[in-house]
Amino acid sequence: MIRSWFIVFMCLAAAIFLTFYRYWHLALIMAAVLFLTGIYREDYSKEAFAGMIVLIAGILYSQLTVQPVSVQLPQIDGAVITGKVKTYPQHYDKKTSFVLQTDSDDPYQRKLRVLCYFNAEVGKGDRVRIRGVLQPPARPGNPGEFDYSAYLAYDRIYYILEVKEAEDVEIISRGVGLESYFSSYRLRGEEIIRNILPPEEAAVLLGMLLGQKEALEAERYSEFQKIGVAHVFAVSGLHVGFVLLLSSWLSSLLGFSRKTKFYFGVCCLFVYGSVVGWPISVVRASIMALLGLFAYYMGQENSFMNSLGIAGIVILLLNPYDLFKISFQLSFLATWGLVCIFPLVKKFWGYQSRLWDLVLIPLCSQIAVLPLVAFYFNLFTPVSIISNIAVMYAVGAAVMLGFMSLLVNGFFPVLASIFLYPAGFFIELILKVSEFLEDLPAAFLWVATPSPAMIAVYYVGLLLIVSSLSNPFYKKRFAAGLFLMVLFLAVLCFPASYRGQGVMEVVFIDVGQGDSILLKTPQGKFLLVDGGGSDFYDVGARKVLPYLHHRGIRDLWLVFNTHPDTDHLQGLETVVEEMPVHFVALPASLIEAGAYQPLKEASLRKKSSIVPLRSGQSINIEKGLKIKVLNPQEEDVCPSKGTNDQSLVLHIQYRDFSVLLTGDIEKNSLQFLVQNEKLSPTTVVKVPHHGSSDSLVPEFYDRTKPRWAVISVGDNNFGHPHEKVLNALQERDIEVLRTDAHGAVKFSSDGEFVKIETGADHM
Repeated sequence: MIRSWFIVFMCLAAAIFLTFYRYWHLALIMAAVLFLTGIYREDYSKEAFAGMIVLIAGILYSQLTVQPVSVQLPQIDGAVITGKVKTYPQHYDKKTSFVLQTDSDDPYQRKLRVLCYFNAEVGKGDRVRIRGVLQPPARPGNPGEFDYSAYLAYDRIYYILEVKEAEDVEIISRGVGLESYFSSYRLRGEEIIRNILPPEEAAVLLGMLLGQKEALEAERYSEFQKIGVAHVFAVSGLHVGFVLLLSSWLSSLLGFSRKTKFYFGVCCLFVYGSVVGWPISVVRASIMALLGLFAYYMGQENSFMNSLGIAGIVILLLNPYDLFKISFQLSFLATWGLVCIFPLVKKFWGYQSRLWDLVLIPLCSQIAVLPLVAFYFNLFTPVSIISNIAVMYAVGAAVMLGFMSLLVNGFFPVLASIFLYPAGFFIELILKVSEFLEDLPAAFLWVATPSPAMIAVYYVGLLLIVSSLSNPFYKKRFAAGLFLMVLFLAVLCFPASYRGQGVMEVVFIDVGQGDSILLKTPQGKFLLVDGGGSDFYDVGARKVLPYLHHRGIRDLWLVFNTHPDTDHLQGLETVVEEMPVHFVALPASLIEAGAYQPLKEASLRKKSSIVPLRSGQSINIEKGLKIKVLNPQEEDVCPSKGTNDQSLVLHIQYRDFSVLLTGDIEKNSLQFLVQNEKLSPTTVVKVPHHGSSDSLVPEFYDRTKPRWAVISVGDNNFGHPHEKVLNALQERDIEVLRTDAHGAVKFSSDGEFVKIETGADHM
């Protein structure tokens, strides 16, 4: 019965999962298996019947607590909301974000994510009255894109309250008691860290110590992700372990008794958890730590598996949705790797050297979470074993020194600064090592999102190996498990270029108001036409790259920019910086435009060749695929000097399937193409200039005769597409697909038959 609480936790988690997805047939099968096991296997009867009871009780509990999410929540303008600030406000880019526990009886408005477009001077525990717009979070338009709406829903948050002006936030009363004390305590700690350390070192320490990733540069955080140590910025059990290690050292140094050590450790855990806001991983680690400390104080043996199970039960009873959070899954699986796999491997191997522990501890943790890291982040990081060994001691030193500075800052600010200087040294060391490790060959690979079935294959294999380690007679089980895990890795690392051979793909990526089109040639080369762009956020990082990573695409053969407007160009700059690109093609008539300078500089750094294109050229990539450039024209025949009318226009054909990509050309260029007979019937047309009225030339559609027309447009569409354009398409029986309504639109063809998929299909 040493792991009985862990079994209860697993049954409860299964009940929540089955209830959430309404897998009633699987729930019935699982209950029946447990019941029959209890009847026919006397040695497992107690565990089986207990598991069945927990499963049924968990399903009933989940039915009462899991709130179905409406996907049609309306926007509410001029909402006035009162409530209490529930989390520590996060300040970044002159914005402030926090969670508000409201006084509303509406189940969809009891908790709100508040986004202020200014630095709001509020603290955790404050009661406030806020006026703003209640906006449902946008759902992802592309496979692989971060689902912010689901992320919030797991915290039972279904609305974002957007606030534009500082006067729309009224503080009714300031927080009192411990909440107010720890809020001001944390703010003072943040202030001294920012004052003592250089900006980058301060951002890294605040991320490691308090989980504040907002101030960390995106490139730096990406670097930590690529080497497999981004978990140091998600305040977790690792940090709790460092705090406990520090409290143990201090209590021993001060000569505390065993009882006093227990209370001192509990106090340190409480202070740290309160300062960081009690994220899931800290709650889990703190429960396990308290159980361990209590066992130590009572002189009893501590079962880590039991402790892990009890922590999971407590968290899921408080909020069943936590089961679906990335932090919960990674935290529990990593801990399971440490408390279950590591001891078995150590016992099986029978080694005594502590040096092997340094290798096996991160290895066992990484093995346990590998499929989920690939699923959520599209990364496979072989270098993570080295990086976790190389930087963990420095991370531990920085966190413990930072925690010491927090402890003494309220009483001796000068002494607090003394702890921060060596913390800065360790952070500088971490940054140098991280830069070195990222540049190692095969340090990381972008991999396609694995299917749930393949993830199941991996974990079945892992469980077979774990069970075989405890019994030397299970050699066949070990071999079978190893085969399944290797099979998963082989499928995971399979190059994207080899998938779907003989099939051409055209994907209109949802980038909001803008264009980005991915082409896969029949032989597996990837081309990208435009990359979207916005003045408000990095479309390349948030929209384009996540889709490319979701596909496991590691390089692009050719990148086109149709013209240097922000909503077509800006995202490409990010893509070229992050991904190897062989060639960058630009319209010849606009190649000297000043807006192209950042893209040219990025191409030079990445050794990508710049190729000017004009009408009459053909691009030969592979046999059977024809790409013709129809625009821009030579200067002496160019119908307009406008940027839009000089957009690249590309006609791509593979056997009987063809697509016409038109950029933002308008009437002048469209009429020129029609009059000079440069157009021919095509399967798919990208509607010019997002369907604006300036791009409507009815003869264009009469000449091209498309079966499908795609309009790349966002919710805030500046009047695009125009009603006249939609009517013209409808009159010609052309089926219209829109990225604002359908999300990403994907055409796949073997040259004869056409298959269509949309982002809405994956929601």
